Amino acid sequence: MPYQWTTDDDEVALDAIIVGIGSDEKAFTAAGIEYGEALASVYWPDWISQGGKIKSALEGPYSVPEALKRADELCALWAYNRVVIAIQDRALWRPEWGELAEVEGLDEAG
Repeated sequence: MPYQWTTDDDEVALDAIIVGIGSDEKAFTAAGIEYGEALASVYWPDWISQGGKIKSALEGPYSVPEALKRADELCALWAYNRVVIAIQDRALWRPEWGELAEVEGLDEAG
């Protein structure tokens, strides 16, 4: 199933583990500096799982594949509904990381 995704910093999924992906590549390139790979963080909102409260938190930075793996682990461990992607720019996404939904947005119906 494709990942739902957004480039809107204000869009939040309260039922999901979120993988945030960003890069300063454009700024570095404009300055003539070579830049490495995009980095990712994993974060989640407060959640109730099996009667216990999971506090919101942030982990990272990770490589994108490591972040996706960690998000899947946490999603299964804490019974969140899904993993979603918050990405700085759609052009940062690489096919080897998986598939993004055709339409941008974190709404489950979207």
